[in-house]
Amino acid sequence: MKLRMGVDTGGTFTDGVVIDENGAIHNFKELSTPKDPSIGLYNVIRKAAAHFGRDVKGFLGDLDFFAHGTTVATNTLLTGTGACTGLILTKGFRDTLEMRRAHKENIWDLYLPVAPPLVPRRLRIGVRERIDCTGRVVQPLEEQDVRDACAIFKREGVKAVAVCTLFSFLNDAHEKAIQAIVREEMPEAFISISSEVLSQIREYERMSTTVANAYVGPRLTVYLSTLERKLKNDGLSRAFYITASNAGVMTADTAIRHASATLLSGPAAGAVGGIFFAELLGRGNLITMDMGGTSFDVTLVSEGNVTLSTEGSIAGYRIAKPMIDINTIGAGGGSIAWIDAGGMLKVGPASAGSDPGPVCYDLGGEKPTVTDANLLLGFLDKDYFLGGEMKVNETRARAAMWKVIADPLGMSVEQAAAGVFRIINQSMADATKVVSVQRGHDPREYALVSAGGACSIHACKIAEEVGSTTVIVPRAASVFCALGMLESDIRLDTLKTCHAVIPGIDLAEFNRIIAQAEKQALAELLQEGVERERARLVRHLDMRYVGQHHEVSVEIPSGCAIEEMHIAIISDAFHKAHEKLYTYATPENPQEIMNLRITAIGAVDKTGLYAHPIGGADPSKARKGARKLRFQDSEGCVEAPVFNRDRLAPGNRIPGPAVIEERITTIVVHPGWDAQVDAFENVVMEARP
Repeated sequence: MKLRMGVDTGGTFTDGVVIDENGAIHNFKELSTPKDPSIGLYNVIRKAAAHFGRDVKGFLGDLDFFAHGTTVATNTLLTGTGACTGLILTKGFRDTLEMRRAHKENIWDLYLPVAPPLVPRRLRIGVRERIDCTGRVVQPLEEQDVRDACAIFKREGVKAVAVCTLFSFLNDAHEKAIQAIVREEMPEAFISISSEVLSQIREYERMSTTVANAYVGPRLTVYLSTLERKLKNDGLSRAFYITASNAGVMTADTAIRHASATLLSGPAAGAVGGIFFAELLGRGNLITMDMGGTSFDVTLVSEGNVTLSTEGSIAGYRIAKPMIDINTIGAGGGSIAWIDAGGMLKVGPASAGSDPGPVCYDLGGEKPTVTDANLLLGFLDKDYFLGGEMKVNETRARAAMWKVIADPLGMSVEQAAAGVFRIINQSMADATKVVSVQRGHDPREYALVSAGGACSIHACKIAEEVGSTTVIVPRAASVFCALGMLESDIRLDTLKTCHAVIPGIDLAEFNRIIAQAEKQALAELLQEGVERERARLVRHLDMRYVGQHHEVSVEIPSGCAIEEMHIAIISDAFHKAHEKLYTYATPENPQEIMNLRITAIGAVDKTGLYAHPIGGADPSKARKGARKLRFQDSEGCVEAPVFNRDRLAPGNRIPGPAVIEERITTIVVHPGWDAQVDAFENVVMEARP
């Protein structure tokens, strides 16, 4: 039997999905192990191996495809625990990293703190060299300056070195020479040069991304290289893939070199899962919501596609790498409830994570969380958490909610829990509006996809707040990101700054640049083990109206030389994209091309999911009992039936209020909603008219 497996390491749980050769989905979940994420990953592998009646070696040997979404790079950046990093740059420009671009997330807050530079000023060392804006060497590199910088780095305990010189995207000779000297002087150091990490115009973005790559690189290198070696020794014979921020996967070796490309590793896979479901269900417009233990990630899928951003900020640091437009907030099952100085109830963004976790986990947590509130409201069954594998302590959850929230606010424990539930729902609804309403999309035209172990308890209330009338809970909801990894192709991005103006573009030079970039992109893709017939190249241009500051990325014809007839097509695509984003277009104005982007895609074999015959509507065979639930809009408790999801059959209908339970997901069908199981065993909830 040939199997395909994806494993996603989250802040609270590590999720695994295995799809067998018949298209059946098998889900596995274990607590994450933040001190060493590979322990949680191997716990999931062992559980999966036992499920299929194999030892670990036999199971790994049966894997045709293995992908992993890791938060190592993200957490390293968020917690400031990266390597001691030094920066070598053109003399006289050491403060670029700190000056930034003066952009502020809140223009009205004069005292808004900014993230401290990842490299302190004393470790930002300029060297004498200069390349001008045409790529011509104006001043040769003074090699002794580089050796002097390395001497300082060694004295300061630097473990990673970033290199970013002026105009290296036009001529990388000096950066390559600096890299060679650093390797000679500091052979153990992790080195990132901007011409390899991000060969594009804009000095600050290029420098910030290169520094971030160096900062997280050593820790990611140790984790991935150690894990890959262990997996190979334990029987994995296929390539070990890592999920990237651009909705694709790459080999571990490539992920190590491009560490900053993994900063949205897990959430990106969830977005791919959204694309997969859009195609599977024939619904072009979806909003995927993934609520885990620590965060809430939301992505919009419009007409079957997600929006790829060419840059973004993570933990306050600018990362100019292609990444899916994902809005993430600190809202999860482990989000901590607290009272601020003004006596207001707040929830998150701080999380109890998996260590110690929510109070009810009985692992030492003392601060009430969203999971504790859901337990106290009756939405979770204390005897069926993780299918009964994990016992939870309702008594401790009640005591913590009373001590920290209810008593100080003069309310009952149930009222406090309902308040926590209401606040977290509003926070998640607001995050959903960011990717929909604020982007010009009407949520009423979209179905919500509820992913993550906790999201389906809250999904109906989020939908009511944003105006959506349909919620889809996938069969693999709680491990949705891991499932998305199994639908990902290998994707590598190559970028080349290419300045030209339309009209008046030099087509011969333009095609020369395209050919050169495509040759490089294809070579890198083939190094990933992709067969030539499975490879394809997609072209995009970053364009703007002359005089503008920000660009819009538009796809252009691929597989052919660009001719005069294509220019009108490219311009028209840009005008339409600009109008969609900014509500206006000015076709009479010339357009400026800034960057050429080549995405090399290597198709990966996938095992499809199969539809089942639709049966009767009666769900009585799946009913397992009833329990009292406290809904935020009702007084007192409501007696609601409880169903075993594994016994529900396609066609079964369940009017709300009700609870649908499986081993790792709980679905609450709120009053005013009805649920039905579709042909793919997804639970589809519809609001009553």
